[in-house]
Amino acid sequence: MMKRPLFIVLAVLVAVGLILSGCGEKTTTTTTTQTTTTQTTGTQTTTTQTTTTQTTSTQTTTPPPAGVVTGGILKAIVTGGPAMMSYRGRMGPADATYTFPASEYLVEPELKADGTRGWIPFLCESYNIDPVGKTFTFNLRKGVKFSDGSEMTASVVKWNFQQDIDNGWLQEADKITSIDTPDNYTVVIHFTVYSNQYEFNWGWTTIFSQAAWEANAGTDKSTTSEEGIAWAVDHCVGTGPFILKEYKRDVSMTFVKNPDYWQKGKPYLDGIEFLIIPEATTASALLQAGDVDMWYQGSAAQDWEELAGIGFKVQNFWPGLPMAIYPNTVDPKSKWQDIRLRQALEYALDKATIAAALGRGFYRPLAQLAPETEWGYIPDLDVREYNVEKAKALIAETGLPTPVPVTLLVMNNPANVDGGEAIKQYLDAAGFDVTLDLADPGRYYGSVFGTGWADLVYMFYGMNNTNLEMYYSWFSVDPKSYLRGMMRTAYQVQEDAVASLIFDKAEQAAATADLLKNIYEAATVIPCWLPPATVVAPTYVHHDTYKHGFIRQDWENVWMDKH
Repeated sequence: MMKRPLFIVLAVLVAVGLILSGCGEKTTTTTTTQTTTTQTTGTQTTTTQTTTTQTTSTQTTTPPPAGVVTGGILKAIVTGGPAMMSYRGRMGPADATYTFPASEYLVEPELKADGTRGWIPFLCESYNIDPVGKTFTFNLRKGVKFSDGSEMTASVVKWNFQQDIDNGWLQEADKITSIDTPDNYTVVIHFTVYSNQYEFNWGWTTIFSQAAWEANAGTDKSTTSEEGIAWAVDHCVGTGPFILKEYKRDVSMTFVKNPDYWQKGKPYLDGIEFLIIPEATTASALLQAGDVDMWYQGSAAQDWEELAGIGFKVQNFWPGLPMAIYPNTVDPKSKWQDIRLRQALEYALDKATIAAALGRGFYRPLAQLAPETEWGYIPDLDVREYNVEKAKALIAETGLPTPVPVTLLVMNNPANVDGGEAIKQYLDAAGFDVTLDLADPGRYYGSVFGTGWADLVYMFYGMNNTNLEMYYSWFSVDPKSYLRGMMRTAYQVQEDAVASLIFDKAEQAAATADLLKNIYEAATVIPCWLPPATVVAPTYVHHDTYKHGFIRQDWENVWMDKH
């Protein structure tokens, strides 16, 4: 099928500095400057007017809101711990989640009061992206300290960027020509080509203590010191509201209150303890016995239904983790090189029935990659609806002997195992012979993001502030979360760079639809269903953990009634 190219005329580029978020009263100052650039090509002269707007905000410290109770240690259940805590080059997508109480980012996502989602300055007071001058400028907060007492200055932030360039984590690093620090609290990144992904790719950058790294890096003080990397496996020294006190691998993570946190008056809790409990029955029993205060990860819809019925607060949030099946389309010898076999997977699945059974009314079946409420959803997309006879016919066309043997890699936790078993039932009925490979988190993520997988994997993808960010983070030619067994199409190679140039939000949404449609038609990802991000807790726990999405969790605002 011929696709329309994403030709974008960048006649007017507007770089907008976003409004600072924080506690206390705010005053806002906006400065707008206009520059005119004239470019002559042959006989044609083009005049481009660029408006650069920088918005800053000042804050005053306020006491806790009325009714907020301070103090207490919150105990939360998680299903696993990080394989790496503070060396981004070896951190998987899930690893950062466990360090959010201790680490923060220059720019963070925000769900605004009107329901829209965007980016705000966090460790910086303001930032500005100038597409004509080709600079990304951070104006850092003054007086922000790491938990080791060292200060976050421009040179430290530059060091963090350099480490992320050196370890391969920073996306689009090849577009950076230099990083300047004109004073102690200003960082300027000079780039060659504008991208609408810079807020996410560069702004959403964790800032760790350079002093702590160099103190533990041995004689090699470089950003890639092997001794430093070994130390970073179970250490995290950031600017966050809590300080990592202890990490017992496969047992627990303990955080204590940061007394010098830059948001004065926060955090409200004295500490947080993550208890690593992958087994759902044990987790539920501990919650019901009052031995823990929050089931933060790992609960399934059946647990939500049962615990809500006995008075627990079950909070669902907008992001969710769409679940999908990924065939191995990278290996040239893989049987999944045949698109008919990939299409058969989707025709074999009765997604609505499975989602209803697994989700108890909480899950939504996904007929395409984007949920209905998100960018990239296409109302009239020609989707592959449940048709077992069509699945059987496609398998027969491949000429493969039936039943077709298939190994499905599944993470060994209750929700994923239930999903894997349901998928197996339907695929087996269509002419496959599925063997479930149940893997612990280490082996599972090591395969998904490292070595790849043999046949199929049942795996999520993320939802970010926009689905264009989701696309670039998960499915693009150079994603943050590199799914090793997923093929990238020629169309993606052609259009990735073009779509990243779009400034207009409506055009970004249209580009998202084009890119996701291409992936769907290629059947390199088979969308299944959307479980919402969900946290279960007693009514005395007050939190909005996933309010802003998966990559900001505001632990400084969590508090508990006396109980």
